[in-house]
Amino acid sequence: MLRRSASMALVVTLTGGLAIEIHAQRPPEYQVKAAYLYGFGRFVEWPASAPADAGETFVFCVLGQDPFGQWLDEVVAGAVIKDKPVSVRRIAQPEESGSCHTMFISASEGGRLERILQTLERRPVLTVSDAPEFAQHGGMIGFTLDGNRVRFAVNLTAAQDAGLQLNSELLRVAATVLTSRPPGD
Repeated sequence: MLRRSASMALVVTLTGGLAIEIHAQRPPEYQVKAAYLYGFGRFVEWPASAPADAGETFVFCVLGQDPFGQWLDEVVAGAVIKDKPVSVRRIAQPEESGSCHTMFISASEGGRLERILQTLERRPVLTVSDAPEFAQHGGMIGFTLDGNRVRFAVNLTAAQDAGLQLNSELLRVAATVLTSRPPGD
């Protein structure tokens, strides 16, 4: 029960109050994921040397087919993270990640996931996906479904290797926190 209340407290914090709406009626999966994605940006510290940090906006990028529809844009509309207005970019290649703080890698990219993660390796871009076992394969945050609840696994090693610092509150409510490198690394 303590884990559930800590989890709900983070959802409220992550989503800026959207958790009340989430509890009142069950929203679509990608609406919840969009709210989490926005919230993750508030619980991560990027290195001052990050190219994206030099920009005037906090940028969420979606690589591949966009499963969010309007939800991600609606969640971040008028939002500010790290004293910067938030924007969303849809991109086709990981090499376009220069201005991205956070990149959601669509499950549609599963066939080239290894190459994408190699391209982004050690770059200060928070990688998030709902591709199967994403965190176990070297991504930073992987969404999972537990029944009809959205959960997430964190690969702390991948985040630290990229120079990102994840807040302990975020780690506390993760379903899993991985602290070792994937096999073959």
